[in-house]
Amino acid sequence: MLVRNNYIQRITFVKTTNLIAGSMHEQISRWRDYLHLGEQNMQLLNENAELRNMLHGAFYIADTVRTSDNDFLKQRRYAYIPAKVINKEVNRQYNFLTLNGGANIGIAEGMAVVGAEGIVGIVYGVSERFATVMPVINRHFRVSVKFKKNDYFGSLSWDGQSYRYATLNEISLHVPVSTGDTLVVSGYSGSFPEGIPVGTVEKIEQKDGSFYSIEVLLATDFRKLHYVMVVEDMMKNEQQELEQKILEMQ
Repeated sequence: MLVRNNYIQRITFVKTTNLIAGSMHEQISRWRDYLHLGEQNMQLLNENAELRNMLHGAFYIADTVRTSDNDFLKQRRYAYIPAKVINKEVNRQYNFLTLNGGANIGIAEGMAVVGAEGIVGIVYGVSERFATVMPVINRHFRVSVKFKKNDYFGSLSWDGQSYRYATLNEISLHVPVSTGDTLVVSGYSGSFPEGIPVGTVEKIEQKDGSFYSIEVLLATDFRKLHYVMVVEDMMKNEQQELEQKILEMQ
């Protein structure tokens, strides 16, 4: 009755009620947005995969002067498949990741896996609906990487210590190396497209008098890794079959 019959009290009551209701709706909206974060992230990942599939680096460009109506000088080499990390180990010597997709979405053993920041690993096992990944932070993992500034390349491996660092070997002392130098995939390891970010030089030491031992801060933080893209090299079998013929001659 007090609110109904007094204008000032009625205005105060309405303002207070609106403030409380607005606060409640804001909280509900925040929770709703939080619950849909996974769906939104997956949508963004799908969009990123589509964009990567259209990038220049996803195609094989034939270096030839011969042209005709039947020539295909620009052919797709890499296709990107989005996936979510549903399980992972980062504190073991032989860490692994599990993805929420397998043969059902085109993932196969040996495919490269990359994240938003850079290299992640290689698909190790596949079932119909799941896949396991051997990440960079696994003692068995090896990949050829190079300096972005001069193309000198070496072998990257993990020593089983910190999940944030790996070791680059096989870099001769005559190679100009500085802390902060950027490392990318060389393209010599088969599955990975050339130029995928790997990390930056953190520490440099001489080893055995002829080579450097270089500590690399990895671009990918595996503790924060939730979404990845699996890379299908659509010309991998053709290249391997041709190279195998040379190996069989030796």
